[in-house]
Amino acid sequence: MWLPCPAPMIRRPGRALAMTEGRVIITAMRTGPPLAAAATILLGAAAAVAIAQTARPKLHEDLPSPSDRPTPMIGSGSGNPAAFTAGDKLLPRPAVDRPASNPGGEPVLGTTGFAADRHTTMQPDGNTGADATLHYVSVFNPDVLPFKRMSALDGVADDYTLKLAHPALVELTVGGTTDKTRDRFWGSVLVHLSPGQDVPLPSVAPDMRILSYEVKPAIPVRFEKDGADNFYVRSDEASAAGTYRLVFLADADAGYFAPSLPTSGRFTPRMVATATPPELRPALPPKVAQAAQRTLRKLGVDAEMELSFVFNRLVHYFRAFQPKQLPPSSGDIYRDLIDSQAGVCRHRAFAFMITASALGIPTRFVENEAHAFVEVWFPERLWQRIDLGGAALRMEVQGADNKTLHRPRADDPFDKPPEYKRNYTQLEGDIKGLTQQQLADKHKTLGQSPPSGAFDAGPGSGSGSGTAGPDRILPDQNLPVVKPDPRKQSPVLAVTLADEQAFRGAQIHVEGRASVAGKPLADHAVDVFLAPPGRDGSGSILLGRAVTGADGMFRADFAVPATVAPSAYEIWLSSTEDAYFNAALSQ
Repeated sequence: MWLPCPAPMIRRPGRALAMTEGRVIITAMRTGPPLAAAATILLGAAAAVAIAQTARPKLHEDLPSPSDRPTPMIGSGSGNPAAFTAGDKLLPRPAVDRPASNPGGEPVLGTTGFAADRHTTMQPDGNTGADATLHYVSVFNPDVLPFKRMSALDGVADDYTLKLAHPALVELTVGGTTDKTRDRFWGSVLVHLSPGQDVPLPSVAPDMRILSYEVKPAIPVRFEKDGADNFYVRSDEASAAGTYRLVFLADADAGYFAPSLPTSGRFTPRMVATATPPELRPALPPKVAQAAQRTLRKLGVDAEMELSFVFNRLVHYFRAFQPKQLPPSSGDIYRDLIDSQAGVCRHRAFAFMITASALGIPTRFVENEAHAFVEVWFPERLWQRIDLGGAALRMEVQGADNKTLHRPRADDPFDKPPEYKRNYTQLEGDIKGLTQQQLADKHKTLGQSPPSGAFDAGPGSGSGSGTAGPDRILPDQNLPVVKPDPRKQSPVLAVTLADEQAFRGAQIHVEGRASVAGKPLADHAVDVFLAPPGRDGSGSILLGRAVTGADGMFRADFAVPATVAPSAYEIWLSSTEDAYFNAALSQ
C-alpha cells in the first residue's frame, strides 16, 4: 500500500503542533547476507496516526555535502541527475519523451536539413552583405546562444577551402566528476540512428565531457569526436532504427567561454607556436601563407611582438568588418576580404583563421546554422572562444522556452569597436524567440548576477528555470530555528506516494507535491530524507533531491544506502530558502 509522509510544521516557540506520521519499512536485499531476525526493513506503518508533541523540527542554514564541498548536482537516484544549479538558477533535467511525433519541427540529427547536418568543408563566398533572418536552434541549457558548436574546421587547402585536418574518430568515455573550474549544461536532441552510423552531435566546447545520458526508446549508444573536437553519437545495435530522444548532462572548461591571454610571463606568437603540441600546429599551403604574411605587414604585427598587442590588433581589425559589397574580384577571395574589411561572421572567421595561423597560433573556424566564430589555442589557457561579430537584419531563436542563457565567468577583454557592440551576437537588435526577462538576465553585469558556472553563489533574484538557494536543509530539532521571512511566501510540501517497503542498496520510489498559496510550485528543489520515527527528523539520512514539474509534482527513484540499518523510517521533505520562498518542511 502507499502511505503518506509525516507533515511536520515549522516550529513557532511556545506552541505545540500536531504531526501526521507515515512510515516505510526498509529491509536487507534478498540477495544479501541475513540480518538476524529482521530480514525486512519496513519503512511505513499500515496506517497514519496523528500525534501531539511539544518539540518541533527546526530549519537551519546550508549544510556541506557529504564530501565537505558544495556540488551543483541534484541526484535522482539513477541516470541523469534531476537538476543542477547554474549561477542563481536551478535547471531541471529535460524531459526524455519518446519522439512519437515532432509537431514543433525540431531538427533531427542524422538527417539532411536545416540545423541537422555537419559541414566538413567550407568554401568562402563573395556575398558580404548583411544576412537577412538568421535561424538558431537551442539544444543546451544554459544556452550558449549563438555559439553552439556544430562544425569545426582546422585545415586549409590551396584554394582556401577550409577542411578537417584530422577526421579520424576516437571513442569518448562517459562519466566523471565535475568541479568548480567547469560549467555544466543540459543537452536535449532528436537523433536518427541506424546501426554503425555516426551522427553529428552539437557541443558547447572542444573539451566537453558527457557525464551522463538517457535515450528513449532505450538503446545503447557511444560517443566519439574527431581531431577538431566535432562530436558524434552512434549505436552499434542491430535494432537501432528511427528517431530517438537523447538527453545528456555535459560540462566544459569555464575558461573556454571567458577568453584571456597567458599570464605567466611575456609571450609572443612565436613562443605560442613553440609551445603548441605538434598535432595542433597550423600548416598553411605556401600560397596561402604568403597572402597571410602580407596581411600581417598591413596590420603592423609579427611573431616577435608582444602577444597581447598582436592579438588585440587582430581582433579589433576583424570585428570592425562591415556588411558591404566587395570590390571587383582580384581572384584572391582572402585578399579581397582583408583589403575591403567587408563581410559577415563567416567571412571574418575564415579570414581570421588564416591570418592567426600564419603567426603560428592554432585557430579553428567554427559554425552552426546561424553564426560562425573562431577558437584559438594558447599555452595555459588551451582553447578559447573568440567572437568576431556579424551582421543580420534579425535572429529568430527556436527551442529556448524556459531556458536560461549562459553567462561566462569574465567579460571578453579584447577590443570592441562600435560595429561589434551593435551586432546580434551581443543580443542587440531584432531578436525573436527570447523573452524580455531572458534578454535582461543576459545583459546583467557579473556584479548584478553570478555566472552560470557558480553553483555555490547562493540565492539570486533572477527568474527563468527556478532559483537555487543554499545546498540543503535538514530536519533536526537540535538545530537553530530559522524564522520565516514575512516578505516571502512559504511553500507547502507533501508526499503523495511512497513505497511502503524498500531494500538496502535498491531503489525507493517517492512522489510529492510543492504548492504555494494553493497553487502548484514548479521548478522547486525538494530534498527527500529518511528519519527514524518519532524523533522529529533527528538523525535523518538524505536520499537525494528532486525538482517539481509544471504541475508542482515530483516523481523520483532514490537509492537506499546499503549501510542503513533495517528498521521503520519516516519520509521527510524539505526545501531551502531562496530569493522568493521561505524554507519549508513536509506538510
